[in-house]
Amino acid sequence: MEKVNHCQGYLNVYKEKGMTSHDVVIKARKILKTKKIGHTGTLDPDAQGVLILCVGQATKMVEYITDHDKVYQVEVVLGFATDTCDLSGTVIEQSQKRVDRDAFEHVLVSFTGDVRQTPPIYSAIRVNGKKLYHYARNGETVEIPERDVHIGEITLLEFCEDSQKATIMVTCSKGTYMRSLCRDIGSALGTLACMGNLIRHRVGRFRIEDALTLAEIEASVIKGAQEQLFYPLAYSLESYQCVRATEQGRKFLLNGNKLFQWNIEASMENFYPGETLRLYDGDQLIGMGRFVAHDEGNYIKPTKLL
Repeated sequence: MEKVNHCQGYLNVYKEKGMTSHDVVIKARKILKTKKIGHTGTLDPDAQGVLILCVGQATKMVEYITDHDKVYQVEVVLGFATDTCDLSGTVIEQSQKRVDRDAFEHVLVSFTGDVRQTPPIYSAIRVNGKKLYHYARNGETVEIPERDVHIGEITLLEFCEDSQKATIMVTCSKGTYMRSLCRDIGSALGTLACMGNLIRHRVGRFRIEDALTLAEIEASVIKGAQEQLFYPLAYSLESYQCVRATEQGRKFLLNGNKLFQWNIEASMENFYPGETLRLYDGDQLIGMGRFVAHDEGNYIKPTKLL
């Protein structure tokens, strides 16, 4: 293949089972012939679905795309617990309690809204500078801090009383662990549970219906149609308010200097302290910034320029 140029933006990749998220990044680098690629939220090897890759300048936007709500299709397997909280782990405890559909559906209500959640020990969260899965692999004990997450909606799609398996659709905030959710649902039912199949259906505006496999992406590159694969840098950032510099403020913005009321078009009364904002020069996204409320005068501090 000829060397690919002008690869920049977001790629909506359908991650298939058996690959780590890092595997996807490595393969995409080879296909696109660029090293500047990052992903926006790990999917376990057995999981599948939407994985957003940031390519070129889009790597600077990883944290903002990661911040999006996500939608998952999750299989909940009742009756036993594993060390990893999913079917890939070792069974550590079993329960003979049987659960019916009504009881299962009723308990889901308690898991919507703001929820306190303890991540699984087999996760990449850092405690005391070390990832949790390192503690698990070394047989070390560690106190895992709870975290606040938000679950906007849970819908029961299927429930089989014979197999004691359920399939749910979950809309949630970043940082929500489906393995922990399955474990906690089992606990609330007075039994045990772990996660089975997991499919990520959506990340922000990126949908599974539009996701492409690596093979499909490679086929487009071979045809020379790679630029059609990419979503623009401003895509799916609509949740952040937009700030445009005035003609006098352009130089301040492009140089990464603070923006004050006199050099932006919008009123600063519309922003709250610490709010993340999109920064524009005309119709061009320049980067992201943060609103700072200060006694000597409010301003916007550019935090990430493209």
